[in-house]
Formats: sequence, C-alpha cells, structure tokens
Amino acid sequence: MPRIEIMSYFEVLIPQLLGSIPYLVAWVVALTLAVVMLKRKGSRAERFLVIGCSMMLGSRLLWLFIPTWLKVSREASNISIASAMGKISCLSLAGVVCLVYAFWTKWKAG
Repeated sequence: MPRIEIMSYFEVLIPQLLGSIPYLVAWVVALTLAVVMLKRKGSRAERFLVIGCSMMLGSRLLWLFIPTWLKVSREASNISIASAMGKISCLSLAGVVCLVYAFWTKWKAG
C-alpha cells in the first residue's frame, strides 16, 4: 500500500514540475545575477534584490511540493491545503515587496 502512495505522489508531481520549469529557471538566473551584482558593488538595493529573488524561488518551490504532498496525503483536508497555500502566498508577496523596494531604491539613487 505505501508504494501506491509514492507512485501517486510522483504522478501528481511530474506534470506540475514540468509546468514550473520555466519559472524555476528564471528565478535561478535572476538570483545568480543578483548575487553577481552584490559581489561587484553591493549596496542596499542589491541585498534586497537577492532577498526578493530568494523568497520568490523558495515560494515557487514550496508551491510545487507542499500542495502536491497535501493533495496526495490521505489525511489532508481542504482547509489544510488552503492554509498552506495562503502561507506560501504570503512568502511570495514578501518577495514581491522586496523586489519592488530594490528597484525603487536603485532607480531613486541613480
């Protein structure tokens, strides 16, 4: 019986992973460029850019794995799935705020 749950988890995860690959690649590239910018001339804007990219990449990874795991789990209810998605959305919103602040600080300064 546990083998069926593992197979069903991967059956749900693989299509979601394939659909999320462009977003994951984009956030990894953005994070890499932000780290390079931070190492060259690290100001406050670059730090917030790294933090925002990290939060967005983390929220995308959590959005991929946690709801999938909760959907496959027999004990999960709709309330627990909605609660997990709400917390992940808050992390994503914090990432957007950091990114907006980083760009605003960078363009205001120069």
